[in-house]
Amino acid sequence: MLGSIETVQPKATEMPSSLSAISFRAAVMLACLSTHAVGLADHHDVYLLAGQSNMDGRGQVSDLSEEQKQSTGDAIIFYRSVPRESDGWQTLAPGFSVPPKYKGDLPSPTFGPEIGFARSMSNANPNQKLALIKGSKGGTSLRADWKPGVQGDPKSQGPRYRDFIETIRMATKQLSDRGDQFTIRGLLWHQGESDSKSSTERYRRRLEELIVRIREDVGVPDLPVVVGEVFDNGKRDNVRTAIQAVAAASSTVGLVSSEGTTTWDPGTHFDARSQLLLGERYAVAMSELPAPIPATGSSTSVQQRTDRPNVLFITVDDLNDWVGCLGGNPDAQTPNLDRFAQQSVLFNNAHCQVALCYASRASFMTGMYASKTGIYNNSSKSARDAYHRAKQMPVWFGESGYRTMCMGKIYHNDHGKKAYWDEIGPKTLRWGPEPPNGRQFTKRFGKDAQDSLAWAALDIEKGGMPDEQIAAWGIEKLDQEYDQPFFLSLGFYKPHTPMTAPKRYFEQFDRDSLTLPNVLENDLDDVPEIGRRWVLDRSKLIAEEAVKQYSPTYRRELVHAYHACVALIDDCIGQVLRKLDNSPYANNTIVVLCSDHGWHLGEKNHWRKWMPWEESTRSLLIVRTPDAAGSGQVCQRTVGLIDIYPTLAELCELSPPDGLQGLSFRKLLDNPDGPWDRPALTSTKAGNHTVRSDRWRYIRYIDGSEELYDHDVDPNEWHNLANDPSMNSIKKQHAEWIDRLTESN
Repeated sequence: MLGSIETVQPKATEMPSSLSAISFRAAVMLACLSTHAVGLADHHDVYLLAGQSNMDGRGQVSDLSEEQKQSTGDAIIFYRSVPRESDGWQTLAPGFSVPPKYKGDLPSPTFGPEIGFARSMSNANPNQKLALIKGSKGGTSLRADWKPGVQGDPKSQGPRYRDFIETIRMATKQLSDRGDQFTIRGLLWHQGESDSKSSTERYRRRLEELIVRIREDVGVPDLPVVVGEVFDNGKRDNVRTAIQAVAAASSTVGLVSSEGTTTWDPGTHFDARSQLLLGERYAVAMSELPAPIPATGSSTSVQQRTDRPNVLFITVDDLNDWVGCLGGNPDAQTPNLDRFAQQSVLFNNAHCQVALCYASRASFMTGMYASKTGIYNNSSKSARDAYHRAKQMPVWFGESGYRTMCMGKIYHNDHGKKAYWDEIGPKTLRWGPEPPNGRQFTKRFGKDAQDSLAWAALDIEKGGMPDEQIAAWGIEKLDQEYDQPFFLSLGFYKPHTPMTAPKRYFEQFDRDSLTLPNVLENDLDDVPEIGRRWVLDRSKLIAEEAVKQYSPTYRRELVHAYHACVALIDDCIGQVLRKLDNSPYANNTIVVLCSDHGWHLGEKNHWRKWMPWEESTRSLLIVRTPDAAGSGQVCQRTVGLIDIYPTLAELCELSPPDGLQGLSFRKLLDNPDGPWDRPALTSTKAGNHTVRSDRWRYIRYIDGSEELYDHDVDPNEWHNLANDPSMNSIKKQHAEWIDRLTESN
């Protein structure tokens, strides 16, 4: 549900009729300073409707049923299509449209998407009054008629744009004059037929400029906007692609598809059924967009928001402990991560809650265990109601007064839902580019070996990797000014397969001298059958055997490629952190850096992740706060990524949402050796859990079989002690933790 954007109270003085867009915006902002209720005045949610003929509407009223022809509840409309002047606010009904050559009075014989839109919005919220301001005009172009030009310079603007701003001014003035309150909630835009010869890039740029200018002129920086696709007649691909791209690039812009619509003429004007359908789709799309920060005009509330710390949240995909500061491999070259760890608290024993991308991120972005969300794999099909009801971290930050921005892999499908964020960076090739000659395993083994253990040293210009582009976008965001605190999240893809990176990162290492991982040939011999099967049944040819068969040097090649990809990420993160440290935000920004889980390179005869063992569950976690007493120290406590959410709530002095299952480790940031008795819980499929304490790892499978490892003497988890009777008390203690951490789910 959209929150308040601009609430305007009636004023004693009138706005002059010649008020410009700039002064109109200023008047609206000044009106926001008055926040007292006004007797029994009505409050209207105002939506702006603009575009050309299909927004104006060419659906035939005669094709509607008698019920559909009736007025729409409490909805009202202010319609103006210059040179026809407005009749003022009217009860909404079909007929607020001016078809070609029509000279009669309103209602006319045609209608637009406003009917389906208003009915759907009223059905969703019957108690809310709707007010639609419609300023559409058939046959108009974005190139000339709707050109937004320069703010405050009418001569640079197209005539329809100037008319529309004037229409908004007239309509809102009338509401104010009659004693009503109103809130500008969003813009509906449907146009493009007249620009069908424009290139995709040109129309996209023009539409983005229009959105920016409308927001500036009504004083709502994040005004929700829904853009509609023009009908696909085979000749408008450029415009359709541009409209789709504008919606895809921003979390505050929604898209209405024209799929399934029909026209009454040759492929241009939607018929009555389709106009109703489009209106309903506009309502759905609008309801899914995030609410911007209310423009209250209160300097006190703004000061309270800006005093809160900013948050830079960085995630890395598939990064294990092969980082210098974690000591997982002596050949790691991560000077930027190591330097950052020296400025922060490094959690040396942090673990994910599921060692798989989607499930891990679903856990730490909701603060819930998989046993509660139901998400154990890379799909949401098994998600329970608890997950659907969960307050996602960026949504919660947004509702707490933060500007939320992201780029890259934050959720499994990058940004998750668009509605989670105020701003989303452009799409990239994600894990690409691919190896120029194809993926090695695929070419050699086909479907017999499913794991994509491919690599390549790329001839690619600096800045060409997706992760480099994410870093550049993050630097750009840190170079901007904000009037509210920000939650900026960057998700880096490497070292995820295919392990491709620019040659310069490969050249940092001497492949022949690299230290290979410690691999025990018969490591699965003392693992219960269910765990063995997870490794051995992944495909016809498991990755470990495929690596051996491919070539005697392939393991070393993959190790080399993994190091190169980690070096790439280290460089990218270093660039972002240097920008932050040299920015005005340096002393008021919390930085959280984590990997979503670990990664096997042959240990336990396994490659990749997902398993209940140390190589899969151990995650990088570094937290830097401006005033933490423990900065520069290492914390050995076994925290989970699930604990990040409640920790940020405490650090930002915000009330956490209900349902969080993690614990705040805020005190450990001041005293890394302080008390902390809870182990980290990780799940692998429903009913299979492992807990990692400071010393022990205990695994209990759904069939009751167990594993127990003593990390004081067996850091590689080679010797399963579960069958040793002297270990029963240790097993019982850890089994009770599994029951305790999953019992409330």
